[in-house]
Amino acid sequence: MEKKWIWILLCIIGGILLIISSTARSFTFFESLFGLIAADFGPVVATIVSVVIQILGYISMVGGIVVIIGALIVAMNHYLLGKIIIALGAGMGLIGLIIFFITSIIEGSIYADIVGIITQIAHGSYGFVGIILTITARLKLKKPKYT
Repeated sequence: MEKKWIWILLCIIGGILLIISSTARSFTFFESLFGLIAADFGPVVATIVSVVIQILGYISMVGGIVVIIGALIVAMNHYLLGKIIIALGAGMGLIGLIIFFITSIIEGSIYADIVGIITQIAHGSYGFVGIILTITARLKLKKPKYT
């Protein structure tokens, strides 16, 4: 098996982890965020913030899908285009992951529920591993030199 296939497989696994991370964290996170903001600012502001955060979560999920598409394009020997698409997908996933960590820190300082904080960090770690796998595999993907 060529080395290229190993890196393509790692990109696909990284994309899957990004998708899992964004869907897993959205269920618990949106409920707690809505309750927190509704208590402090009212339900109208909570709804607006919740919608914005949900949109960013969907962008993060799309990042995982884009990484998988980019890996498949590299598999068809279109290295430059595939690596650009992988980079865009990893960037979208990274933005979602950064937003998740920031909101976890804010939520963790307000709530004393350690089990909830640990659960959210575990869901975020899927995304972190996915980003690391994707970026590493993208850097290792090299167009073969034909002689």
